[in-house]
Amino acid sequence: MQAIILAGGFGTRLRSVVSDVPKPMAPVCGRPFLNYILDNLNAYHFTKVVLAVGFQKEVLMNHYKNRYKDIEIVYSVEEEPLGTGGCLQQAMQYIDDDFVFVLNGDTMFRIDYTQMAKLNRISIACKEMVDFDRYGEVIFDENKRIQSFEEKKFVHKGFINGGIYYLPKNVFENYALEKKFSLEKDFFEVYMHELSIQAFLSDAYFLDIGIPEDYEQAQKDFSGKKALFLDRDGVVNIDYGHVHTKEQFHLTNFIVKTCKKYQDQEYLIFVVTNQAGIGKGLYKKNDFLRLDEYMKMILKDNGIEIEETFYCPHKPEDQCSCRKPKPGLFLEAVEKYKLDVQNSVVIGDKLSDLEAGYRAGIRELYLVPSKYDIYDVTFKYEMFIE
Repeated sequence: MQAIILAGGFGTRLRSVVSDVPKPMAPVCGRPFLNYILDNLNAYHFTKVVLAVGFQKEVLMNHYKNRYKDIEIVYSVEEEPLGTGGCLQQAMQYIDDDFVFVLNGDTMFRIDYTQMAKLNRISIACKEMVDFDRYGEVIFDENKRIQSFEEKKFVHKGFINGGIYYLPKNVFENYALEKKFSLEKDFFEVYMHELSIQAFLSDAYFLDIGIPEDYEQAQKDFSGKKALFLDRDGVVNIDYGHVHTKEQFHLTNFIVKTCKKYQDQEYLIFVVTNQAGIGKGLYKKNDFLRLDEYMKMILKDNGIEIEETFYCPHKPEDQCSCRKPKPGLFLEAVEKYKLDVQNSVVIGDKLSDLEAGYRAGIRELYLVPSKYDIYDVTFKYEMFIE
């Protein structure tokens, strides 16, 4: 996948707190804000990013040069202000794929790019919000086709344009457009029905640092350590039932790739597991600990570092505070490592895994399909593996 990041704005609303660098380079916890966006794209295996630059372009060009981690960096230089549409039209010449993602360099929206790409059509990532007036509302029909972009006003609950677009490379070819134009006002709004724009709905983390208040919020949101919490049996390894020997232990076919995705975004990785077999006498605590060391060794051989394993050795009838769906193990990890639950993730194969994480304050919850029945729950989860 490839992306264009609009990084050439003047950032006038942020000038009171960040005046010496372009807005995407505003320091957040000691790193340019754009680094966090690029980390996210790198985790989704983007191969090329075009930075559409203008204002103080040298700052970005000198910092990133032609590569960031696994991503090739190319520059589309705006010699005069062209508007969001004009600079995007210019940047399209550097794209090799048929479709491209377009992002704003001052906004973090942690969508699932792989899922959005599957729409294979012009689409806009939309975020549900409550009690907002800073953003206009996006109105769409039952098929998620966008019908209108409302002006900024107070909205109790609705969806906003999250600033991530998925567009064909040739999207502008059949339209008579000025050299300078707004992507949103002069293109999307004017040709909305002809374009048949799809809304891609996501409840992922969203933050626009365009105003001082939200820039300060970024300092808080990015200061804590992010964590990926994994259930063991059924997520890390295939669940044969009370796995406790090396001979029984086989990694699932997705776990290494999944861990690498989050590890590349600087998440700490933890395993959180119920081990009632200890309490039932099916195997000893030392059997579990030996297998735990073996698991960590195997994952380390694959480039994955497990920070720590938290486990509950009790039977369900023991009514302990650590057995999932109770949140004890998660809360212990959060306290010990000073973790940021708002930006942490849980992956489990049972709803009790997700419920435990939810009770600890984590809202990004993924369920791996397994042999276990799915039943109605009061908390939100997403399917992680198709």
